[in-house]
Amino acid sequence: MITLLPLLLACAPQRDCSPTVWFVDDGSAGRVEVVGAWSGFATEPLEPVEPGAWALGLDLPPGDHPYWLLVDGARTLDLLQPLLDHDPGTGQERSLLRVEDCSDPAIELEQVQATAHGELTVQARFLRGQGGARLDPSTLRAELSGGQPLTATASPSTGRLALTATGLPPGKHTIRLSAQDRDGRTTQIARAATWVEDDPFSWDGALVYQVVIDRFADQDGPIAPQGWQPDRIGSRMGGDLAGLTAQVQAGWFDALGVSALWISPLARVAPGAWPGNDGHDYEGYHGYWPVSADQVEPAFGDEASVHALVAAAHARGIRVILDVVPNHVHQDHPYRQAFQDQGWFHEDPDCVCGSEVCPWSEAMETCWFTPYLPDLDWDQPAVVQAMTADTLAWATRYDLDGFRVDAVPMVSRVAVRHLVQAVRTELAPAGAPFYLVGETFTGTQGWADIRKNLGPHGLDGQFDFPVMWGLRELLAWESGDAAAFEDILAESEDQWAGSGAVMAPFVGNHDVSRFLSEAAGDETGDPWGAPPPQPEDAAPYDKLVAAQAIVLSLPGAPVIYQGDELGLAGATDPDSRRPMPWGAALSALQAQTLERVRLLGRARACLPALRTGARVPLLAEGPGYAHARDLGDGRPAVLVVNASATERRLSIPLPPTLDLGDGAYVDVLDGGAPAVLVPGDRPSVHLPAWGARLYLPADTTCDLVD
Repeated sequence: MITLLPLLLACAPQRDCSPTVWFVDDGSAGRVEVVGAWSGFATEPLEPVEPGAWALGLDLPPGDHPYWLLVDGARTLDLLQPLLDHDPGTGQERSLLRVEDCSDPAIELEQVQATAHGELTVQARFLRGQGGARLDPSTLRAELSGGQPLTATASPSTGRLALTATGLPPGKHTIRLSAQDRDGRTTQIARAATWVEDDPFSWDGALVYQVVIDRFADQDGPIAPQGWQPDRIGSRMGGDLAGLTAQVQAGWFDALGVSALWISPLARVAPGAWPGNDGHDYEGYHGYWPVSADQVEPAFGDEASVHALVAAAHARGIRVILDVVPNHVHQDHPYRQAFQDQGWFHEDPDCVCGSEVCPWSEAMETCWFTPYLPDLDWDQPAVVQAMTADTLAWATRYDLDGFRVDAVPMVSRVAVRHLVQAVRTELAPAGAPFYLVGETFTGTQGWADIRKNLGPHGLDGQFDFPVMWGLRELLAWESGDAAAFEDILAESEDQWAGSGAVMAPFVGNHDVSRFLSEAAGDETGDPWGAPPPQPEDAAPYDKLVAAQAIVLSLPGAPVIYQGDELGLAGATDPDSRRPMPWGAALSALQAQTLERVRLLGRARACLPALRTGARVPLLAEGPGYAHARDLGDGRPAVLVVNASATERRLSIPLPPTLDLGDGAYVDVLDGGAPAVLVPGDRPSVHLPAWGARLYLPADTTCDLVD
């Protein structure tokens, strides 16, 4: 029920869609012009407003209008403009000015927040359409996802809307608002979400867990080891949404300190087996061969199954990130059938990515993964509109919290910008942010490729592949030293600085060989013919724990790939996607690894410094590595790693600027006796081969024990 208290005054605000092109610099520019499609790409001068600021007001019809800026004669993009397109003549990026149709009214959400005690407040404005009538308060519709009643006040004269609710239970609460003006014109639905929780959540400091649904668990329990044989690794194994939901409810992720789930794509995929580029047949168990824009893959469950998973996760404070596939569809997708002749696709099925005729370096944005996966052409406005709308519909239908964007470099920066802008304006204009993390697969030096899609108009974060490879050099392959690894960390931090990005470091994922098998020195290049065995000696597991200790003590939103919390072997894709072992199927070494990684994850969830503190490098000499995470509150965490096959005693320099409180610390990994760390001193820490120590203040009160 909504209670309305209209306050009748004089004049309500209306929407203004008159665009202005701005340019801002340090005052060094002497002349700034715009070259836009609206003038036939003739030059028009911007006028100086104040030193370092230039502007040009425009009168343009609704639609998208491409343009460039000319700064002292040099053509450049408008860095203040979020949207881009490609010049059809040259393929170069252009800025895109989107002018909305302001004839209809709109609701602008300004603030959506909830307290830990379940009190919700929403501040919004009703904006009249141009020349339109004021708000009709009786038409205001406000829905809260849990069905709780809202109290609303609405002022037709000022357009101000204020809504409140009390007694909300813990978890996520999504509000949807709409209204009509007195002429009966309706606003689009305005959406935003907030959470009732004791500790405010931030993606910066989250711990993400990656799930390949088919390989995790089914509704009856474990699917391994009975469901897996090496010659079937490209086939379905039977994991489903009910199995994943059961593990959420059983506390698997709570025990790891996980705060977000990244789940593999949910859209219905092509049935049967299809040939891979390696000569083997594959089924679409992974979800990357969509044949539907909105249907759930029946092998995973149905719409109710998705709702049940999201509800179970949200009830435990866990966010849900869906893997989305904007680059391509399967040849049996209705879009391929309907729009093949309307320019929706790069029509060259012989241009297979990585082939001799289409190398990655030359055909990244146009190549096809295989001849049955048509590559979408995001330069077509119809493709942009359809794929963006389809993607957002998954989020609104299932109340999701983020997207993992597959194959970012293959869809171009234009596609990324359109998706980002749609998410920020339609899904999360206020309240809880919606996390967009991208996959830009690179090697050890791939910073520039990753950085390309970051920044104020770019993705919220990306996976830090250089750090992943650096970890393998330091620990798995024994080919690098701590100084080289610290250089990689420092370079990553420098490369992302100022972008606002929440990066996602990780030990491994579904596309690379398992860290454990690399650490064991096993051959990982033949997933079908020679899959590596599960190691029986402790060293590879110790290396894995040390790698996880580093990742889980880094800034950002680190990711644990399913199986990497317990030490699962595997060669490259598809062997890196073996089903999860459970319970009695775990070896003693796997069970021990699981418990140690759980301690790391819960320590991160427990101590604020491990989530959001500054990283303070302490040691990077030979095999000795150490850093701290420090909030300046006298409660930092200190990580020490011995990246060598022999036990060592490491002397750790502690700078006077590192406030250690009373200096009494405990290693949470091995439960050692309290150590006394003194700023300005060099405490000596004994570590076994491939050992890791994570020191937390001894009076840390949260429970780190199952």
